[in-house]
Amino acid sequence: QKLAVEYFAQAAFDQYKLPFTIVRPFNCVGVGEGRALGEVEVLSGNVSLAMSHVVPDLVQKILKGQDPLHILGSGEQIRHYTYGGDLAKGIVTCMESPKALNEDFNISTAESTSVLQLAEVIWNKIHKSSKPFKYVSDDAYEYDVQRRVPSTKKTKEVLGFECTTTLDEMLDEVIPWIQMAINEGKI
Repeated sequence: QKLAVEYFAQAAFDQYKLPFTIVRPFNCVGVGEGRALGEVEVLSGNVSLAMSHVVPDLVQKILKGQDPLHILGSGEQIRHYTYGGDLAKGIVTCMESPKALNEDFNISTAESTSVLQLAEVIWNKIHKSSKPFKYVSDDAYEYDVQRRVPSTKKTKEVLGFECTTTLDEMLDEVIPWIQMAINEGKI
């Protein structure tokens, strides 16, 4: 569906000279996300998921005491986690730069992280060394993409923009925010 929209944008430019800029965000991480709205409750082990994104869902499960931690699939899925503030700056850069006109850009960190690596980092940030990291693999989503790895080269070369917030910095902001949401009964 997303690719189809990109083709529509290109076709509108080709036929009507309607300008466009395509921004492709990758795994946005940050505070402020509300409970996912859905008709079906999704359970992961003994925890009902509230956010439907891997970072807040893992944080929530660990903070709620899930041990061993339930991970969808093998945990070898590769993702690029991008800080929401970096994503916002990247979008503004695309909107303001004449070089972005009729182009497409991946807005993402350049760092690859497996879901299992992510889970262990979150676990260690929350539990320090008090509990060893243990996990079980649950059935993966049927059509889960195993490697989501964007090239950020064009964004850096054309716009001079790159995402710089580290995964550790993102988690240091997100973990307390999710803890507060749990304490307030929001998730």
